[in-house]
Amino acid sequence: MKYTRPRNNPVTRRVILALAAACCVAMAARCPAAEESQKPAIEYVPVTAPADAPKGMWMSAVIVDEMPLVYTRQLFAMDGEGKLVGEGSAEKQIEQVLTNLEAVLKDSGSGLDKLVRVNVYALSNETVASFHEQLAKRLDGSVRPATTSILTPLPHRGALVAIDAVAGAADAGKAVTLKRCQGVAGDDQCADAAVLPPGGIAYLSGHPEVFSLTTLPTTRSMTRLMKTLEQLKLSPKDVVQVRVFLNPVTPAKDVLPEIQAFFPDQPAPPVVFVEWLASMPVEIEMIAQLPPSDGSAKSVEYFDPPEFRPDSTFSRVGLMRAKRQIYLSGLYASKPSRGEPQADDLFGQLREVLAKHGSDMRHLVRATYYTSDDDAARWIDMTRFKVFDEKRPPAASKLMVHGVGLPERTMTVDMIAVEAK
Repeated sequence: MKYTRPRNNPVTRRVILALAAACCVAMAARCPAAEESQKPAIEYVPVTAPADAPKGMWMSAVIVDEMPLVYTRQLFAMDGEGKLVGEGSAEKQIEQVLTNLEAVLKDSGSGLDKLVRVNVYALSNETVASFHEQLAKRLDGSVRPATTSILTPLPHRGALVAIDAVAGAADAGKAVTLKRCQGVAGDDQCADAAVLPPGGIAYLSGHPEVFSLTTLPTTRSMTRLMKTLEQLKLSPKDVVQVRVFLNPVTPAKDVLPEIQAFFPDQPAPPVVFVEWLASMPVEIEMIAQLPPSDGSAKSVEYFDPPEFRPDSTFSRVGLMRAKRQIYLSGLYASKPSRGEPQADDLFGQLREVLAKHGSDMRHLVRATYYTSDDDAARWIDMTRFKVFDEKRPPAASKLMVHGVGLPERTMTVDMIAVEAK
């Protein structure tokens, strides 16, 4: 029998191509690579909160896939003219603070729906609880940023609450971009936010400084940090946030110009002030952009400048080059306790949460420990010796503050980790 070649029917060909394309899409959707690409850039995972936590307060692990991030300065309840809104009213101040946060994020290509972390500073536990309730009302139920709450006096007279935040952003360039939101009262020489492009991040621990006959402690601390930046082959233009721990916090307005002096050719990056209870007047830490690596760098590495002796409980710098970061809310002991039981409970929770999300104690990048009495501070130290690999401790700050945001607790910790790969 003679074989006759069928005609090239264009309609039939289109049908076949369409079916083939549909099959390819279906197969791709079932493959692991496609499933990975469909994961949200920001994933909110609830963490069990203590049973006695106030209504509205939650705890979360927030997993951030490689994306630009916005870091804000500390925001207060100021109107557009710089006047305090709601003097004496925590509710009105919280409302204004959240309005200011929304404006700064929008101006930076972000929004409340992309919040990753919120740090709350207040004068009372009641204000902390009220803040969480108001924040929850402004957010979709699926958006649950990691939160840390601290009781501290604030640098603005009459202020009852302040916040700073980290949020996901739209596409960014290759360098840090500083933003000044004209809708929010501020200083044109100080950025309201910094947009960090996706990629590596350097977390620089602080170093407590004392007064000397020749140099103010703020200047000494900033000089050390700038030297560390230089050792990392970074510059002031790479800095995205400066956190200043002052004792007391009232001279913050005088300290700010000292910080600005280290950024002579640009506005200062976002700055946050917290009062800490210490014999030293100041400690300052920084976050900065790391340049792209050649692909051989590890997901997390630790660096100690040669002038410092390595410590087994913390590193001077944590270098993060992973595509995914895990931000943890400030953790609390599950029930009221003190001393060793409180520390064991808290670090036990930390281990559990990290393991659940593919990480461990050897892949922590940055840690902040807040304590409100000497007993808590002592047990944070003793527990760190037991739980950390002495060759891989995270960059960290340990701060004595007035309260940790939940009654009958004297310590809280918040962490940033990467997956253990």
